[in-house]
Amino acid sequence: MKLSRPKPLIIISLILAAFLLYFFIFRHSNNAAPANKTAAPLVSLTQVKSVSVPLIFSTQGHVVTLNQADIQPQVDGTVKSVAFKEGDFVKQGQLLFTLNDSTQQASLRHANATFAESHALLVKAQQDLARGRDLKARHYISASDWDTLKSAVQQYSAQSNAAEQDIRTAAVQLGYTRIYAPVSGKTGALNVHTGSLVQPGSSLPMVTINQFDPIGVSFTLPEADLNAVLSAQSKDPVKVWVKNARGEAVAGDLNFINNAVSTNTGTISFKAQFSNSNNLLWPGTYKVVHIDAGSQNAVVLPPQAVQNGPQGQFVYLVDSADKAFTRPVKLLRIQQGMAIVQGVTVGENVVVEGGNNLWPGMSVKVVGKAMTVGQN
Repeated sequence: MKLSRPKPLIIISLILAAFLLYFFIFRHSNNAAPANKTAAPLVSLTQVKSVSVPLIFSTQGHVVTLNQADIQPQVDGTVKSVAFKEGDFVKQGQLLFTLNDSTQQASLRHANATFAESHALLVKAQQDLARGRDLKARHYISASDWDTLKSAVQQYSAQSNAAEQDIRTAAVQLGYTRIYAPVSGKTGALNVHTGSLVQPGSSLPMVTINQFDPIGVSFTLPEADLNAVLSAQSKDPVKVWVKNARGEAVAGDLNFINNAVSTNTGTISFKAQFSNSNNLLWPGTYKVVHIDAGSQNAVVLPPQAVQNGPQGQFVYLVDSADKAFTRPVKLLRIQQGMAIVQGVTVGENVVVEGGNNLWPGMSVKVVGKAMTVGQN
């Protein structure tokens, strides 16, 4: 009996399967070996240091006038003339408005006439009293007549004084018909014109003057910064900087700190005064404000050493076995190329380069220490 020979198709299939199995095992072994021998990532370290850094706070603020005058009339009347154009810069003491003064002139004339009459009566009463004194010495008049003469002098003296006071009052009322600028500054929109009837206590001022020089900048800071500002103020005037309309940095002096922290916002209000002779700081405009509160010792790192994760900001450190581990930190601020942080200790080694591809516990290869703002 003859044995059947394997069919060629089956033989070819077996050979192909063996080849594929060998190829898979060979490739897997070749790929696995490098994976186990992956080189440790290269990192550069910086040593945490504490240095003296300028303590500069930055915040948003806006320009405010330090003196605003709402011009109101002090007597009833109609506007006779306006001595400026709306929007003009005016000087303190400059004439702004003239009101019709016919009523005040009449009151002044009446007061003068009343004073003249009462003064004449006083003079006559004084003369009568002088003659009565001689007669009384000779016992030619009674005590009652003598008392009448004295009473007349007192009566007309009081009337004369009252009339004199009426003159002063009328003169003041007449003066109110000429309205002058109480401060130097820029006028706003005119709310009255020639012929307008004006009265004291109106809800709408005749015009508003905003003082431009000096001028102020108002801003707020978190309550956590208050002690640093107060400490700096106790030593020297605290300087504040903003940029004017030309983009130039200008310096002013802190001149106001509010007397309470807002319970709603946790901030406190400040105000600084600036020279503004060129009118390049305009009321109402918003500014970035920088406050110089001196200097302080702080832990600093290069900004790129601080990373952001799901749990917040952190840094990578390297232990004595060259293994990476994380440490949560608090980034207080970035200032002049320095990240001022809390959460690391002076002398610790922090990864400054190569930290993007790390994970905790990973072995690393330190290739050098990067120079930082904290190194000498």
